This record gives sequence, structure tokens and C-alpha cells, in this order.
Amino acid sequence: MLKHTARLLFNRIAPRLAPHFAPFVPRQDAYVHDARALADVMDLLPEDLAAPQQQPELAGRLSPPVCAWYIPPLDNVAYGGARTIVRCAAHLRRTLGMRQRFLICGQGDAAALRQSIVSVFPDLADVEVDTLDSIAKLQAIPDATVSIATLWTTAFTLARVRNSAFKYYFIQDYEPLFYPAGTISALVEATYRFGYRAITNTDQLAAIYRRDFGGEAISFMPAIEPSVFHAPVPDNRRGSDRIRVFSYARPGHPRNAFELLAATLRRVKARHGDRVELLCAGAGWNPAEHGLEGIVTNLNMLSYAGTGDLYRSCHIGLTLMMTRHPSYLPFELMASGCLLITNHNPVSGFLLRDGENCLLAPPIASVLAAKVGEAIERYDDFAPLRQGAIDTIGGEHGDWETQMRKVSDHFRGILNL
Repeated sequence: MLKHTARLLFNRIAPRLAPHFAPFVPRQDAYVHDARALADVMDLLPEDLAAPQQQPELAGRLSPPVCAWYIPPLDNVAYGGARTIVRCAAHLRRTLGMRQRFLICGQGDAAALRQSIVSVFPDLADVEVDTLDSIAKLQAIPDATVSIATLWTTAFTLARVRNSAFKYYFIQDYEPLFYPAGTISALVEATYRFGYRAITNTDQLAAIYRRDFGGEAISFMPAIEPSVFHAPVPDNRRGSDRIRVFSYARPGHPRNAFELLAATLRRVKARHGDRVELLCAGAGWNPAEHGLEGIVTNLNMLSYAGTGDLYRSCHIGLTLMMTRHPSYLPFELMASGCLLITNHNPVSGFLLRDGENCLLAPPIASVLAAKVGEAIERYDDFAPLRQGAIDTIGGEHGDWETQMRKVSDHFRGILNL
């Protein structure tokens, strides 16, 4: 009965909705194509899963020890999770003397990636970078003391490696939620049972790995670089007639809820008009193709330093995240003195406290828009909240060295360094 009623309701309203939403209806053929390909390629034999993934008896074979990172093809390492991976590698090289090796799982430009790595972290001047783009290279992977998968696809590659003493999984989000429930999410979730130890980006991800998958995990907490993300002094944003709102917007990345964000921004612009300037960044896309022409200005990709400059020029930061990690955006926006607005997320309570250092709202377009509207109308009243955000980041998430030391202390213990 309920299904019949819902079908009748949909049939009644669909013709009225279609003219507005037809361009945004997701196509399933792209997912089907990817799922079919991945189901064939991301494959293991029973004996691969049965083989021991931890072989501590091999730990003394290399001196100094070698840490091999299994990474997907990357354009650069300046942002987000890629930067954290390389930051950790640089810390291990500097503090423990571990040689660092990056293995690109697939096609990639090893020379360009090496240049990007060294330009961001000079401590890795002697880093090795190679591609695993042929059967011959996969069969000739050099010995390593520690091998670390960094994305679920690389966990499949690492599962067949037999010449590493220890295997780890560098988990920076709950990756099954990157996809709809189905073939791909099942493949991702399967990797959490491969027998790797985990290094997780937040204590909450470590708890999930232990509780739901029976694995061992250590963790660190996200931090910011104060030289890049800090509030302006003096802060001239108070008393402004025009409010600048920044939004992190990436079509094609479901976890950032671009469609919901777009619907919210349309409502904000309709209500506040020229009183508000809406800026987006994070990916290259055309506002006209998403019903946002004349509503938002998309700045595409910015330099790392340029991101901090942008945040300091904005009054409000609106960012959405639907997985099990808040992303770096809230940390960076809060450190820059922006009034942060984001969705409720049960795993982000360690950072986000509604009414104390941010504003939280349910992920519903008109409700989010109303929250943005309140922030626009009462911006100066929220000065204590913005200061609370700055204090939160400075007191708990302003030091990467302390967080990376949690990883190096672990390896110092198991490798007797």
C-alpha cells in the first residue's frame, strides 16, 4: 500500500519537477560501466587472501628500512589527502631515516610526480618513484620493510606482494561511502578485511576499522599549516555591507553533495541578491551547466597558499561532507576566521560544536539556506563563535608534527629504531 501510494504521488508531481531537474538526473550507465570493469580487474584468488599479510621475520633484511607507498595516479601532491601521505613519508624519512618509495598503481608520470613531491617536501630529495604499469613491473617490485596502501584500489595491488615485512592501510575516509551501495562499495569494504594494519586519519576511523572489521589500527588527527591558514590581523570583515560566502564545490564527487549545495546556493541568492557574493572552488566546472549562472563565481583550483588568502577574504564558509571524515575544509576555514556552516555528521563531534565554533544544519536545501541567511544577517553577532573556531584549531589541530609523531613512534617501536 505504501509503495503504491508513493508511486502515485511521484507520478503526479514528476511532470512538474521534470523541467527543473531533468538536467540533474544521474545517469546509471557510467556507474554500470565502472562497476563491470572494476569487478573484473579488482580480483584476487583464494590463495591471495589466505597468504599471511604480515611477515615480521623479514623486517631485518633492509638497512636502512624501506617504506613503500602504493598510490593511485596523482597529478600533484599539493592538496588534501595526497599532501598528508607525502607529509607522513617526509616525517618518517626525517625522524627515522626510513627510505621512502612511491609506487604508482597504473599509468603515471613518475618523473613529474617525483618533482611535485620534492617541491612540496624537500626532506624527500632522495625519494624513489616508479610506476606499476606492466606485468613485468608488478612481478619485480623491490623488497620493502613496510608497505602501505593508500586507496582501496591500491590495497588489491598490495595483497599479492610477498616481499614486505609489514603491510598497512593508510585510511583517510570511509571509502565504501564514496559509491552507491553495490558492486564497487562491496569491493572497497572487502579490502578492510585483507589483514593490513591501519593508519587512520582520525580516531573515529580507527574505531570503525577495529569494531567493524576486527583490524589493528593506530591513528592521528588532522591539523592545519598555520603559515597558510590563519585569521587576518586586523580582521576587516566585520561590518561589511556585502557578505562573501565560500563553498567547496566538486560535481562528480557525491560525498560533497554538490547537488544539495547548488540547490542551497540558488535559494541564498534568491533571498539575498547583491547583498551576498557566492564563490566556489575545488574543481573546474561551468556554473551555467549546473543551473548556477549569474549565481556563483567558480574559481576552479587554487594554489595551496592562494586557498588561505581566499578564506581570509570570506565571511562565511559553507561545506558539506557525507562520509566518515569531515575533510580538511572545516579545519582550514575555521583557522582562517570564517564562520563555518556545515551539515550534521555523527563522526565530526570531536571538531564541530554547533553554536560554539560553527553552525550545523540538516542536509536539506531550504534549511541550509536559512542557516546561511541567519549568518548573513547576524554576522557580527557571531564573532564569539568565529573566535571559538580559531581557538579550537589552534588548541587541538594546529600542529602537524605532533600528529605525525604518533606514526613515527609506532614504527620506531615495531622496527626497533
